[in-house]
Amino acid sequence: MTEQISSDQALPDGERTSNQRDIGRWLGIIVAAFSLIAAAAHLYWLGVRSPGVLNLRAYHLLIPIVLVPLLYSGWVAARSRIHWTDIVLIAAGVASTAYVVVEGPNMIFRYGVMPTTWDLVAGATIMLIVLELTRRTVGWALVIIVTLLLLYSLFGSYAPGIFVNRSFSWERVVSFLFSMDGLYGIPLGVSSTYIYLFILFGAMLQYSKAGDFYIDLAYSIAGRSRGGPAKVSIFASAMMGTVSGTGIGNVVTTGPLTIPLMKRAGFSPVFAGAVEAVASTGGQIMPPIMGAGAFLMAEFVRIPYGEVVIAAILPAFLYFLSVYFVVDLEAARRGLKGLKREDLPVALAVLKQWGHLLLPIIILIYMLAVENVSPIKAALYSMGTLLIVSWLRHESRLTLKRIVDVAQSATKGSLEVIISCAAAGLIMGLFQLTGTGLRLSGWVTTFASGSSLFALILTMIVTIIISMGLPTTAAYIVTAAVLAPALSDMGIGLLQAHFFIFYFACMSGITPPVALVAIPAGSIAGANPWSVGIKAFQIAVAGFIIPYMFVYSPQLFLQGSVVEIALALVTAMVGVWALAAAMIGNVFGRQLNVVLRVGMALGALGLIFSGWKTDLAGLAIIAAILGFHRMKGAGTAASDGVSS
Repeated sequence: MTEQISSDQALPDGERTSNQRDIGRWLGIIVAAFSLIAAAAHLYWLGVRSPGVLNLRAYHLLIPIVLVPLLYSGWVAARSRIHWTDIVLIAAGVASTAYVVVEGPNMIFRYGVMPTTWDLVAGATIMLIVLELTRRTVGWALVIIVTLLLLYSLFGSYAPGIFVNRSFSWERVVSFLFSMDGLYGIPLGVSSTYIYLFILFGAMLQYSKAGDFYIDLAYSIAGRSRGGPAKVSIFASAMMGTVSGTGIGNVVTTGPLTIPLMKRAGFSPVFAGAVEAVASTGGQIMPPIMGAGAFLMAEFVRIPYGEVVIAAILPAFLYFLSVYFVVDLEAARRGLKGLKREDLPVALAVLKQWGHLLLPIIILIYMLAVENVSPIKAALYSMGTLLIVSWLRHESRLTLKRIVDVAQSATKGSLEVIISCAAAGLIMGLFQLTGTGLRLSGWVTTFASGSSLFALILTMIVTIIISMGLPTTAAYIVTAAVLAPALSDMGIGLLQAHFFIFYFACMSGITPPVALVAIPAGSIAGANPWSVGIKAFQIAVAGFIIPYMFVYSPQLFLQGSVVEIALALVTAMVGVWALAAAMIGNVFGRQLNVVLRVGMALGALGLIFSGWKTDLAGLAIIAAILGFHRMKGAGTAASDGVSS
């Protein structure tokens, strides 16, 4: 690589710049063409004729094998041309994929038992390529985890004490991982079907200007209320969650519009960036698309994806409601007003111009929740509907150029997810081969000493720590493989256990010290990302309690009678409001002292656990504090009047 850079530097500036332009132009053409082919092939395979389970997953993995070396530098931050090692990487990956396609039917009967020499060569090659691509796209964290597990599988008999395990031969490990129990397992299978298809659908919505529609609609609904711009950020990010399903993606999409308006309305740059970061993080738990991990959850729990969507409705509602309460109380504390009517779009006019873009979302929700069809079929119908209705308006029309842009955006956006799923497949395979997952699950159960609450707290901490160095999807897979069975063994429902882990994998994006979602939000707001991350954590404090609510109150998953669900929802709403009030420290326009704020938080915590005793205790504490605070405020006002 040093020689490559030196030869570039030896060229005259004009010639070097011209070469860079030529390389960039050809690279753009290659990426666009390959992206279009990949998108068309997936639509054909998923909608018309499948090439077979193993072949589909192998072809799907070929996307990052070809594109990551072209788009992600392996050794330097910037370069002027593709390095020869990248060409070797692509060629080796294509050759290994071709071997899987040709030998796949025979490999099924050989892996883990009687692998051939070429099985081992192809398997080792593609696993090394996956690790290198993971390093380039995700970073070292996931590579280190896979490497440590590989070493443990090979030398487990040399491990100390309770960690001692059987050592497997190199041939057994490679052969087992080069199969549908490892690399080509469930994570890559879900990525090749549901995840890629919905990323493609989200890109179609973006290029049909659905994002503009959501933001305009949010302004027309919430713009006039106190702290209106911040509330717009909440609504816009919630609706954008159905498009992108990623916290950082939401921030960079809605943040440049909402954050400056929040600052002009009187919010500090730190608070404005934090609100956007918290609201955008909620996009990953916002039905109907949610984050990529939700599709994996449906596969792991073995329930239809529509049931996951239905279960996610009330937790998502409570999450965004908690952020809304924080913004409203902060705006009241600061005496902020909303935007003027003349500065806002009219809801009817917005719906008249963009309302046709709601139809694909309505069809998607109906097919998932009512017809209970597969997510693949629902996505295909919704995409077909969007392609048709987009032509009703010139601004939303999906022309041929936009379709190429859609394919390129979706394919590039899926690279990190595909690689993360491939690496996660290796981790799951190693867990299965060595029995590490069951052993760790048993340790968690023992360490929790039978306390489900302690087990949940431990799971939350582990999930957040792991998620700090991994994408949400990979963090969810790694943590769920170990801790979900432990939670289930302690009597917690399997869906609640998985959703609990997925929820905190998302929340790590606004948890210091890393708080990745706060970084672009701070950049847009012109504030210190560290300060934005801390403030985002404070704003989302109620959001960290909600997972415990739906674990101890299954009614929040719409399980139970209408009366039970309504009661659980009402008490949960009171709880998140009380936590917001405790965090802001202002109710009825007056400041709460430290004692009353602690009392409000304790009352809110009493509403977490399902049961009329804890609910009554929590409500009584909150009501007493509000009554005392109001009487104190009235007394202070009366004394002020006498004094005057």
